[in-house]
This record gives sequence, C-alpha cells and structure tokens, in this order.
Amino acid sequence: MPGYVVLFNNAFPNEARPVTFENFAKAIEAFEATLITPAAPFDQYLEGNTHALDDQQKSGLALFMAKGCSSCHNGINLGGQAYFPFGVMKKPDASVLPDADKGRFAVTRAVGDEYVFRAAPLRNVALRAPYFHSGQVWSLKQAVALMSEIQLGTKLSDREENDIISFLNSLTGRLPKIEYPILPTRTNTTPKPSIDR
Repeated sequence: MPGYVVLFNNAFPNEARPVTFENFAKAIEAFEATLITPAAPFDQYLEGNTHALDDQQKSGLALFMAKGCSSCHNGINLGGQAYFPFGVMKKPDASVLPDADKGRFAVTRAVGDEYVFRAAPLRNVALRAPYFHSGQVWSLKQAVALMSEIQLGTKLSDREENDIISFLNSLTGRLPKIEYPILPTRTNTTPKPSIDR
C-alpha cells in the first residue's frame, strides 16, 4: 500500500527498502515501549511517599511478601521474567488448567516442564481479568485464593485475601493516552496479502 511505503520511508530514512518484517517489528516495539503506566500508588510508595498506600494496602504488601507471593512475582513488573510450575503444592482443578496447553513442555518436550508457565507480571492486574493461562477465573479474589492454595500450600483468611487484593490494586498506574493515527486505507488496486508457507 503506497501510504505505508511513505510512512516507512519517513520512519526509516536511511534504508533503501524500509518496508521489511524487521522494521515492522521495530515499529511495533517502539509503540509498545510507550505503553507504560507510571505513578501507581505502589511506585509512589517505593519512591518514599509513605502515604501513597493506605493501611490495608500496606498490610497486603506485608502479606504478599510474608506468604511467599514475591518469590515468583518480583522485579519491576512483579513477575514476568521466570517460569514456574502451575500447582507447586497442589494440582489445580481441571477447570483452571488450560485445555491442550502444557506450558513450557510445548517448547522443551521435557516432562518436568508440563504445566510450567511464566509468572504473570502483576502490574495493572486488577484491570486484566480473566486470570491464569486458561482464562477461566474472572475474580481477583478467586485468583488470590487459588494461588495461595495451589502455589503456596496455604489457605488465606477472608481478611488476608482482601488485604492482598487491596495491595494488588495499588499496582494500577496511570494509563497512557493513545492517539490513534489515521492509517492508509486499502484500495481496489492494493494487492491482497499472501502467506508463504
């Protein structure tokens, strides 16, 4: 599409043929890098504002660390950089296991990698239902209860669950304002896409 050729020429001016898969990936990567959600109450708390979290959120943070949640959900995104078995202490109910998805096993074919998944990052987790790789859990409360039992081998009290949920809500940052571009439109002379196999 000629309009995209112009846009790619502008974005990659030093390349003779800028419309490539690699440049397409770079363009998406550049856009995704803008999708940050700063200024979450938890971030403000880490920066020294002791009033950024209320007492319930502070209690939830303490429980999150003391119960062992932070052993998998850590780092700047509170997870996302390591793989763990889904069901360390207790096998999850079949209703929350993904159908036909055995996690890392699909890549490694190692029996020990069956139902091993990346620990999901918890940034903005309160906005991202459904939960787990199966997408079968729609309540953050249910997700916290399940994770405590199957991953940590402990049953949380209702108050502990609510405190952890309150802390997880403090991980919601300011959502970016996205200005949608007006993209070139397809015309009758635009070649149809083809997939080389």
